[in-house]
Parts: sequence; C-alpha cells; structure tokens
Amino acid sequence: MCEKKGSPQMNPMEMMKKMMGEGGSPMEMCMNMCKQMTQTVAKASEMAAYATPELRGLFEAWLEEVEQEAVNFLSERGAASAEELAERLGISPESAIFILARLAKSGKIRVSAQKGPESSGCGCG
Repeated sequence: MCEKKGSPQMNPMEMMKKMMGEGGSPMEMCMNMCKQMTQTVAKASEMAAYATPELRGLFEAWLEEVEQEAVNFLSERGAASAEELAERLGISPESAIFILARLAKSGKIRVSAQKGPESSGCGCG
C-alpha cells in the first residue's frame, strides 16, 4: 500500500463531517468549508504549475503500465475487489478504484457490485 507523504488528504465527506463537528452557525460552517476548498484548489494549481509536459508524459506512461498490470491480474483471477487489486499493485484502495474506473471507461474491464464483505468485483471482459 502506498504511503502518502506530507499532510494527509481528506476526502470531501470527511472534510464536511470535520467542519460540521466544529459547530458554529451554518454561515460560519459554510465560510470554513469555502475557505478550505479555496486553499485546496490553490494548492492543486500550484502543484500543476510544476508538472511539466515531460512529467505529465512520464506519469501517463507509468499509469499505462500499472493499468496493464491490473488487466493482467484481473485476467488471471477472473474477478477481484478493489482492495485485492490495491494490495497486488501496492497502491491505496482509492488509487485502485481510480484505475478500475479508467479501465472500465475504456472498455478494458467490466465492473460490477455485489452485496457482502467485498462490495465490488472487477474483471476483464
């Protein structure tokens, strides 16, 4: 599993729960949320400014290799959960879901959901 460096990122729902727990009036909560969102957008823009075309190309090449490894794994297994794929690739489950979504969008795999401890199954097809 990948470890995130620097400050941990919070998904939007966690961020909203955190802000709601801070109390205050609805207007204060809204202003806090807007402030945090603006700071996040500014940080993303700053980081994007450093991403040269060469770095973006290297990232795309790496992502294609990881996607091919995911397709190979799913072909061998027939189906797997996002968590299983994440473990196999050495990435976070969130990153595995991103890769699965890209593969499904391109038609390289089919994604299905099933009830139970493993909430989703993915396979080639």
